[in-house]
Parts: sequence; C-alpha cells; structure tokens
Amino acid sequence: MIMRRGISTVGTIVAIGGVVVVGSWYALSNGANKSESKSLAGELYEVVEGGFEITIPTSGELVSENQIEIFNKLESNAIIIELVDEGSFVTEGDVLIRLNDESIINEIRAAELNVTAAQNALDNSESAFVIAGKRRDSELSTKQLDIDLSTLALQAWSEGEVVAKKQQLKLAVQTAEKDFQRLFKKHESSERLYEQKFLSKDELDRDEIALLNAEATLKKANLEIVVYENYTYKQEEQRKNSDLQQAIDELDRANVRLSSELNNFQATVSARKNQLKSQVEDLAKRKEQLKLCIVKAPASGMVVYASSMGGRREEGEPLKTGKNLFRNEHVLSIPDTSNMVASVKVNEALSGLVSQGQRAIVTCDAYPDSVFEGEVLSVGVLAEGGGWRDPNRRDYTVEIKILSLEGVQLKPSMRCSAEIYVESVHNILFVPIHAIHRTGRVVWLWFKDGGGFSQRVVTLGRFSDSYAEISSGVKLGDIILLREPSPSRVIERISFGENE
Repeated sequence: MIMRRGISTVGTIVAIGGVVVVGSWYALSNGANKSESKSLAGELYEVVEGGFEITIPTSGELVSENQIEIFNKLESNAIIIELVDEGSFVTEGDVLIRLNDESIINEIRAAELNVTAAQNALDNSESAFVIAGKRRDSELSTKQLDIDLSTLALQAWSEGEVVAKKQQLKLAVQTAEKDFQRLFKKHESSERLYEQKFLSKDELDRDEIALLNAEATLKKANLEIVVYENYTYKQEEQRKNSDLQQAIDELDRANVRLSSELNNFQATVSARKNQLKSQVEDLAKRKEQLKLCIVKAPASGMVVYASSMGGRREEGEPLKTGKNLFRNEHVLSIPDTSNMVASVKVNEALSGLVSQGQRAIVTCDAYPDSVFEGEVLSVGVLAEGGGWRDPNRRDYTVEIKILSLEGVQLKPSMRCSAEIYVESVHNILFVPIHAIHRTGRVVWLWFKDGGGFSQRVVTLGRFSDSYAEISSGVKLGDIILLREPSPSRVIERISFGENE
C-alpha cells in the first residue's frame, strides 16, 4: 500500500519533547537571565515517559525479484542480425534476437552426409559379421564331423577290426596246430612203415618236409599273435586315438581362430555403431544450434541489455545488430517488474537487529511522494567491504520485498531508501541519541543541576537512530543538556578510573 508522507511518530515525539523542554526550562530557571535561557532553548531535553519506533534507515537500489537472464548458447559465429529494442515490454514467445544461421545450415548438410556414410558402414560391418558367424558355424560343424568320424573309426576298429583280427590269428594258430599234429602222427606212421619196408625213402622225406612246413606255419601263426598284440595293435590304437585327438585339437584351434575373427567383426560393428551415434549426436547438436539462432522470450517482462547493467561495458561495444557474441555471453535480462525488491545495505553493527519478515517502508528517488509498504525478504550471509572509499566499512545486503506497487511503474536500478522497523518500545524513559556520552565503558549524561550541569552515569536500553531508552540513572522530569556545557557551568564531573 502506498503511504503519503506525513508527521511520523518520531516527529510527534520530537515536537512534544521540544515544547516540554522549553516550558520546563523556563519553570526550572526560576527567572534566570533571559538571554541565557534563549541561548539554551532547544539544547535542553526534559525526560518524559513514552515510546518510539526502533528503525534502521538504509539505501540501495531496486531489483527484480524474478529476473530471467538470456545468454548466448551458440558455439561460434553468433552474429546478431535482428535485435529487440531495449526497454520494450515483451510477452512469452516473442522473438528477442535472431542470429546468423548460414554456417550452421551448411554444417547440418555436412553432418547429414556423415550420418548416411556412417549408417552404410554400419550396415556393411553387420553383414560381414553375420557372414563370419555363418562361416564359423559351418567350419565348426565340419570339424565336429571329423571328430565324430574319428570316434566312429576308433570304435569300429576296437570293437570290429581288432576282434576279427584276433579271431583270425587265433583260428590260424588252431588250424596250424591241428595240421601240425596230423602231419606229426602221419610222419611217425611213415617212419614205422619205412622200417618195415612198406614205404619208400622219398615218401618218408615228403612226409617229413610236410611236417616241417606245418611246424613253421604253427610258429608263424603264434608269432603273428605276439606281433599283433605287442606291436600292430598298439600302433593302430595310437594312430586311431591320434586321428581323434587331431580332430579334437583342430576343432579347438578352429574355434579359437574363428571366435577371434568373429570378435573382430563384432568390434568393428560396435565401432561403426559408436561412429553412427557420434554423427547422429553431432547432427542433433547442429540442429539444436540452429534452433538457438532464434532467441525467444521465456516469460513476459521488460527487455534490458546486459551492457546497460555492466555486462561487457569495458569493451566499449554496445549490444547492436552485427555484433559477434561470445559463447555464454550475457546478452539480455528480462526482469519481472511486477515483483520488485529493494536491495539495500545495512551496517554490520545493526545487521543483527534485522530479520526476515520485519516491516519496512521504501521510497524511490523517481517517486518521492510515494511510500511503499515492504517486508524483509532476506539478510545476506556474508558482509561486503566498503571498497577503497571506506575500507573499514562492512555492510550486509538486505532484500526488502515491495508488497504492492499500486500501479506505479518501478524499474530495476532505481535508487531507493528504506526504513526497517525493528521494534516498537512503549512506556519507557528515553533521551535523544546525541545527548549520550561514553568514556570507556561508562555511559553518562549532562543533567541540569541548579544553575549548572553535572555528569551522571546511566544505563542504556534499546535505541534507534534518534532515541535511546535509559533503563536506570534518570527519572521523569530530569533536564538533560544535549551538548557539552561551558566550563563555568560545570558543577560536578565523574571521576573515571584508568581502565574505564
């Protein structure tokens, strides 16, 4: 709510106090020198019971509570070809800036060609991968077939050929043995017949030769069994097992070799996919950059150039059509002028009295007749230095939200003053702040004492920038001198110790 300036509570108290001071002075002076009374009028204060507002005066400038910052997100060649006028009021979606998009369009065309080439490369590598997989399956099947055939050959040999060979050799031994026994008996019979002269020497010799052949055949048959079991069988067994093992090893070697080849093809496919993904992302990025060539207002508000707010003012180049913007350069601000905040400075000695939610009043230099109701929004966490002008000064930033503008068009950076209402005190004895004196830790006042003035120690309570509560050391009706008296008027001084 806007308040018109009038007589404040503090002003009323001052006026009443002034009247009381003048009246009391004439009463207490008891007919003293009129010229002296005239010289002291306005410099005496009668202690009264009342109250005052504890306020903290401060100053600063207006800022928007909600302010949208517009930055250039284009990576390069951000040349302004269209720019909204500063101070214009825009609505959400209005075009603020148009940037040159010719180079980005060319980059998009090149990126589209790169995507097509990457897609073709991926298709070729995937086809090669499929073919390699089928070739591996076919070759492994062939190798597995060799194992199966070698296994069957080993089984056929051990369960067929070996058994048949052993039976054949055994039969040969049996046949040779029977033939030997037959011829042996015949030879014995032929010897008896020869002794009896029934058989000729030639016939006996033929029977003996037949017996020798039969004996040799028997020995040979037995020897063949020994040779087969001790040599031939073992050789053939080792050969058959070797053939099977060679087939198994060949399958393992083929599996390792073909798996390695397939992994290479798969790695190529993965690389091609990554290349395609990279090219697609690059194309999407270029298209996004193209969208960034048109900057639209994200919300309604007033347009303020960054150069007007101190942005890149040191370069001496104001924001205008044809300017080349840097990446992430602050270009515009759109403050919400319907929600304004007074950003003011409070000395660190008084900052502890300020807290969120306290009432305040704000006035602007541009509208001196309007008083705006406000509320403390926040108190800064860290103090700021006074700079080279006052390096010992430390201030905290306090933000005061203006509750209602009532149709007044406030703008950011307008100078403003504010009073923060810390506390209201009532039914206390108080004196003007400039009547208080300090010596070390001792606080004292000049009291009217007969025809002169005496120093007396008092205890301070709460205080504002104009008045201070005296919690002890004064009584109602005491007359206080607001300045240092002349030496001739001093009746009593306080004796201060060395450590005071």
